Order: sequence, then C-alpha cells, then structure tokens
Amino acid sequence: MPKVYVPHPKYPTVSITGSRCELKCDYCRGLVLRTMVQIESPDRLLSFCKRLKERGGIGCLLSGGFNKEGKLPFEPYIETIRCVKKELDLMLSIHPGILNKDEAVQLRDSGIDIAEFYVILSDNVLRNVMHTKPNKDDVLKALDIIYTYGPRYVSPHITVGSDYGKISWEYEAIDALRDYDPYVLIFLILVPIEGTPMAHVKPPSISDLVNLFATARKKLENTELALGCMRVRGKYTQTLESELMRKGLVDRITVPYTSIPEPTIHTCCSLPDSVALKYIQK
Repeated sequence: MPKVYVPHPKYPTVSITGSRCELKCDYCRGLVLRTMVQIESPDRLLSFCKRLKERGGIGCLLSGGFNKEGKLPFEPYIETIRCVKKELDLMLSIHPGILNKDEAVQLRDSGIDIAEFYVILSDNVLRNVMHTKPNKDDVLKALDIIYTYGPRYVSPHITVGSDYGKISWEYEAIDALRDYDPYVLIFLILVPIEGTPMAHVKPPSISDLVNLFATARKKLENTELALGCMRVRGKYTQTLESELMRKGLVDRITVPYTSIPEPTIHTCCSLPDSVALKYIQK
C-alpha cells in the first residue's frame, strides 16, 4: 500500500510573494497563490515559523509567484531561512525554479532541506503557457546544477497536462531524470481553474496517466512515485488512485480520496523516508 501524506496543518505551504506572480501561467493565473499562507517579508516569515513551531508544526514549503526568468525570488529571505533552521529546527522545502550555480549554493548553505524542482521540458509550455524566458535546455541545465550544488535533497516534479491537457513532453522528463536516480518523483496533474484560460480543459485521461506512471516505474526502478496534491478531486482522483494502487504504480499519495489503511505522515510527500517517517501518526 502507498504511504499517506497529509501536510496541513503541520507542513503548510507559504507564498513568499503574497498573491504576486509575474508569469500568470495559463493554468493558474496566480489564483493558486491565494490558497497559500500569504507572507511578503522576511520578518513575517520568521514570525509565522515561530508560531508554527509553537503549535507543533514540522516545517513548511516555501513557494510563491515566479519571475520572468522562471525563478522564485527567494534572496531577501536567505538570512531568515538560515535563522529558522538554526533556531527553530523546522524542515524547510522550496520551489526554487530555474537557478544558476551561485543561487543553488546559496540555498544549500542557508540550510534548506529540499528543493522541489519542476522538470518542464517543453519550449511551447515554457513560452506560451507559462510565459517564461528560459527554454527546456535552460531547465535541463538548472536540473543538473541543483543536483550538483543545491540542497541535500531534490524532489523533481512533473506537472502533467500543462499543455492544455495533452501529455507529450512528460515522457522526455522521465528520461532526463534517469541520470539522477531520484529518491522520489512527484506527479502533479492539471486542475482546470475558473478564471484561467484552461478553465474548461479536460485533465488527462486515467488511462494516459496510468501509462505515464508505468513508464516511470519501468525507467526509474529505484524511485518512489508520488501522486501529489494537485489533481482534480472526486470520482476522477478516486478512479486514478484505485488504478495506480491496483497496478502497483504509486508509492506515495498526498491527501488520498480513497481510504487507505496506512499511518498518516503529516508532511509534504517530497520528504525522504529518513526524515518523514519520524512524523507518522499511527
């Protein structure tokens, strides 16, 4: 049976840019940021983390809106991150975006535990859906940089169906990850959101998703496959979860719709077992 992850409330997601995002991707338009804890200054992040620690929190995911270079503007928060790690000993993960070597080293030296990296290998998606300047070669270069110079743990993410519901480049992303033997690969699946250009796009079919997971299982033999928190709820995810479990294609599920008789881990599904299994609630 897959491991069960329920991050809220002990491992919340924080937007360090508030509701601001320069990209306005066609599948989000910045609306997802409204579901996160809104933090817009280093002092407020430190105060939030202190309260989180007092409430028995485990850590948090630092996210937010990206700039046109496809990066989360985290530099003003580096000293605060270092302080949180040293004084509060919370787990910290981050959606950094596309980094250069100096930025990757900066994140590692700050004490960030996990870099959650989006592996998007489609020039069309990067330019016409996400509206970023980098191309897929820049993403591949940044992937290598973050594995070589970044935080100790890297959890690659694939946003499936971001090309208006179609699956294509995702297979190339799986191939690219074979060189890094990741401990986990997290699949996020398009959720049509009202108020965006993709509001009425159908998410990928269950059969296409099962085929994608099966390919990842075959090509990444040592990698745990995770069904992340971004996916359409209801019958769609119930059917998907059931099919993936029946075929033995999923090792981690975040906030499962299906009842799974396993202990709950109150963290992001990106944490390595050596860390996450400390936080099992039986």
